[in-house]
Amino acid sequence: MVDGHLTGANFISPQAFAYAKKRVSDKEDNPALTIDEFRLFNNMLSSMPMCFNLFADFRAAVRDSHPDATSVLAAMFPLSPIAKVQDVIVEMIPTPIEDYIDDKTAFDAAIFFADPQGRPGLVSIETKYTDKLGGNAATKQDKKFALALKLEMFTDEGLGWYRQNGFDQIARNLLLTLAYAKKHALTSAINYVLAPEQDTESPELVSQLTDRLVPAFKDRIRLLTLEQVIERGRSCQGSALARHLERFQQRYLDFGQIEHL
Repeated sequence: MVDGHLTGANFISPQAFAYAKKRVSDKEDNPALTIDEFRLFNNMLSSMPMCFNLFADFRAAVRDSHPDATSVLAAMFPLSPIAKVQDVIVEMIPTPIEDYIDDKTAFDAAIFFADPQGRPGLVSIETKYTDKLGGNAATKQDKKFALALKLEMFTDEGLGWYRQNGFDQIARNLLLTLAYAKKHALTSAINYVLAPEQDTESPELVSQLTDRLVPAFKDRIRLLTLEQVIERGRSCQGSALARHLERFQQRYLDFGQIEHL
């Protein structure tokens, strides 16, 4: 029997299970949310529950004003100038979608922060585990091309490639990040792809996208391995969130039992 929505067995903490259920209920007020409930509650190998398992406890800590939330996330994402984390959202789709890139592209996770000068910033995140990064091109291209042209973010060859092939998922994630940053006047906005170190697809796709960007935008998309990010957070010894990351490590990145079998 498939009853993950009742048992919460797909989640490593009560906070992750509770937040997953909340985001499903949010679909009633926000039809743009595209959350696959079966995948979320019952597929242990999916990146969707993995993302909740990674970030829900941070969200709870931020909302409880726990100082470790900022210090641990700043250690995990040192390329972003995180001085104070203000919120963490999983499965975030900025609405109305027409104000951004006019489709249902979503951030797997979004970390909103202030930098040392108090200026607003965004860490937008695409997570991968066993899933493939979507290669499907978007059906609505006009808003995306208009934004790309306005920002002058692609080389001529890069823009020509997207005119011929359409914007794939990894390009849409970056475009959504930049569209959100533009609309909300963010000082810093970097789109990260988090994937296991054994994954070979994500580095190739990130490299291809980077090659199509002009130099000023190459640092707006970054690939980080899950192992690297988790190890950075776990280095914050004594933090309850570091211990949370140890549980995440055991669930998703410790393959000792598989190797033994």
